[in-house]
Amino acid sequence: MSRLSGFAPLVLLTSCSAIAAADPAPPARTPTQSAGKDVLPLTGLAPAKLAENLCVYKYPVSTRSKECQAFVDQALGYYYSYVYMESARSFETALRYDPECAYAWLGLFRGMDKWGRGGTLKPAAFRAVAGAGWPNAKLPAVFSKPAKEFALEQARRLLPRANNREQLLITAKLQERGMWPGVGPSDRRKKAQQTLDELLALYEDDEEGWFARAQVADGQYGAAPFYKALLKINPLNPGANHEFVHFYERIRRPALGWTFAENYIKSSPGIPHALHMQAHLATRVGKWDRTTDWSARAVELEKAYHQFQGVKPSEDDQFSHHIEILTKCLVHDGRFAEAAALKADAKKYGYNYAAEWFQLALAAKDWPSAEAMVADFRKQDKRTGAYYAAQLCLERGETARAAAEVDTLRHTQKGRSRNNRQAEQQLWEVQGRLLCQQGDGDAGCKLIRKAVDATKNDFSHHAWGSGAVLMEEWGVAALEGGVAKEAEEAFQEALAHDAGSVRGALGMAALCDRLGRTDEAARYLKVAHRFWTKAEPSRFEQLRMEMAEKASKIPVAATEHTSAVKN
Repeated sequence: MSRLSGFAPLVLLTSCSAIAAADPAPPARTPTQSAGKDVLPLTGLAPAKLAENLCVYKYPVSTRSKECQAFVDQALGYYYSYVYMESARSFETALRYDPECAYAWLGLFRGMDKWGRGGTLKPAAFRAVAGAGWPNAKLPAVFSKPAKEFALEQARRLLPRANNREQLLITAKLQERGMWPGVGPSDRRKKAQQTLDELLALYEDDEEGWFARAQVADGQYGAAPFYKALLKINPLNPGANHEFVHFYERIRRPALGWTFAENYIKSSPGIPHALHMQAHLATRVGKWDRTTDWSARAVELEKAYHQFQGVKPSEDDQFSHHIEILTKCLVHDGRFAEAAALKADAKKYGYNYAAEWFQLALAAKDWPSAEAMVADFRKQDKRTGAYYAAQLCLERGETARAAAEVDTLRHTQKGRSRNNRQAEQQLWEVQGRLLCQQGDGDAGCKLIRKAVDATKNDFSHHAWGSGAVLMEEWGVAALEGGVAKEAEEAFQEALAHDAGSVRGALGMAALCDRLGRTDEAARYLKVAHRFWTKAEPSRFEQLRMEMAEKASKIPVAATEHTSAVKN
């Protein structure tokens, strides 16, 4: 016998249960239109629209309404992509077609709980969702609680109308929230685990059950076996695939998560976040041939979603992050015109990615834009302004001006906490390159190597293609300082840490050509071409010639010595 059979769920207050029994709300079969603007009372949002080809995931629930089922499926697709506002909107829209659907009420609670928004339930709003049969008398004060809590109470009230799977899922959530008889504060999670274990023992194919069980698993790796089991049932379950992308990134095994990133896209082809998530892994493992285009597609889908549902970009919690990462990818791939167009869009939305835009200006040799940004950086912080100004001067070969900026940077470091590792590493970086340009290559390379050694094993530093940036700087500085051995080590490290490092490949091509290793030079040049297949040819040629010019600083003696060793 199920543990539910002997329990009659309570509804908010006993008086309200009596009203519900005496005068139940008639199920609505079509959406209701309120006077004027149509707004969902609990979320405060306009009703959801059904989007085609959003997500392949389906989970049949206890309802006779096809429309309710369709919106529940859509809501779950959004939920598993962390689009919690749309999940809540779709669940509440589903309830317009069938207010007696217990699982839609549970889903509405889950969506609103994660979304973190939605208002306090007022009597007028309660009557709107409960139906015209409810009396107009003043309702108890308990209805002033958060609307999401009311949604969970409704799921509990409707337990008898749900199937056994849904009853166990709802019960587990009530236990987890401490809203079930006999469940104390210390055993909420344990009781929820037991209920979900019962569900899975009875219904081993229940995808919602496996996902819910993973959510209350213990330990860093506790959820993984449940997600693995879920994917045995449905390899395209969006929730498990999405969570595994985060999981393998979090445990620092990004390559193991790639299959899940691809399957997440297959599971949710119409949801922008699915197209974006692969970048969490791809930029770490060098899959640049696909990641930028997928990230661009994510932004396109997001703009279409804004128009379709009438959502402002500022209401979309994921949009800014998606644009920021796409900007990084476009700059990395030498697609400067696209990055500039995206920058113009971002400014319209009120976004500001100053660090990324500065790197775009440097890479594209857009000196006026870079100078304007340096001026802005100076207004915010003297030290930061000096760092970016030094980068700009070094990139342009203005050694004397760079020296003044490095001196300013050094002075601003005095008296600061030694725990500011980033500031210290930035000083090593620009001071090291300055020394190389001034002719002291050995000392300069030693300083930049310190910055590289401090970050090369820092997993967080390698996100979004940043892992090779300091190594590329090291290699360029070594060329400028005429230190062939350091340049080769630096560029090889850059390619090892970022399999799409075009500066690493072109640096090696220029160095090998200078050292008379022509076959190697040709191979590295071919590799560099592959990295920048979508960059403007003129940009590629500009960077190739720049590297060749820097490599000319390698002394002839080094060339002759290297050739002799090779022979």
